[in-house]
Amino acid sequence: MITFGLKNDKYSIELPALTFGTASFERKDSDDIYFDLLDTYFANGGRCIDTARVYCSWLEGGEDSSETVIGRWLKARGLRDQIILCTKGGHPDPENMSVSRLSREDLEADLSKSLETLGTDHIDIYFLHRDDEQVPVEEIMPVLNDFCKSGRVHFLGASNWTTSRIEEANKFAEKNGMEPFRVSQINYSLAHSSTDTFGDPTVVCMNLREFKWYQAHNFPVMAYCPQAKGFFAKLARGDSITNIPEGSFTSTANLARLARVKRFSEQEGIPAAVIPLGYLNSQPFFVSSVFAASKPWQIEEDMGAQDMRFDYPTIAFLENII
Repeated sequence: MITFGLKNDKYSIELPALTFGTASFERKDSDDIYFDLLDTYFANGGRCIDTARVYCSWLEGGEDSSETVIGRWLKARGLRDQIILCTKGGHPDPENMSVSRLSREDLEADLSKSLETLGTDHIDIYFLHRDDEQVPVEEIMPVLNDFCKSGRVHFLGASNWTTSRIEEANKFAEKNGMEPFRVSQINYSLAHSSTDTFGDPTVVCMNLREFKWYQAHNFPVMAYCPQAKGFFAKLARGDSITNIPEGSFTSTANLARLARVKRFSEQEGIPAAVIPLGYLNSQPFFVSSVFAASKPWQIEEDMGAQDMRFDYPTIAFLENII
């Protein structure tokens, strides 16, 4: 299994190449369905689960559902000590995304509620879900450091932060003897995307500038939407573009990459859904793909990529540059 070690003065974990994302755990009365998915992920070697305080809060009755389901599963299975648990706080109100929530009061409230709903005394990796560059890192990092000093958080992550802000925050943390950000969550897949793809200016997507920074600093990434919301898998099996979610990845460049994925899938006998995961495993810095699935068989298929790496000619072929 491909892993990346995170370590500080108190804790160490091995972050796996495949993390199970739970943004779709939107019902509080469907434990049997969600438990089956989590059981399948664990049975196939999965050890890292990603959620967020804000997940499903935009749905009627969905508030707390993702974290709560995970908390019930961890308790029912007795697996808390075997799972790397990631959650995120500090997300703006979905109805008012222009107003950030990075104050000590907001972050304390989010962390406390996450610990309660997850039924745990600590979060292995705690991410700030969004950034606001108008808020100085000098105000943010002391709050996060206090979370770590209290033992409620073991490692810090930045979600949808630019590398320039991560670097600024970590320089301040290092200078002041504080816990730095040790991992970053951004949108990253074989399919090109941008803030326009999502219609959300607070989203950060991989681009050449960000890529070069991660490579130069060997800084680990957790990639969300690593399979481009099913773009490759669905179109490779013949689904109509009209069935792909609105605003998704149907650019000319991505359709050209789709053709390469289909050809490579046919030549190598690798499912089209799995190829983007192998692609991310093959980058010059560590990437953990935060993948989602609604069926146990999809998880079993995706987990086949745990040790999958491609050589440079294959990467260049998939990127449609040779």
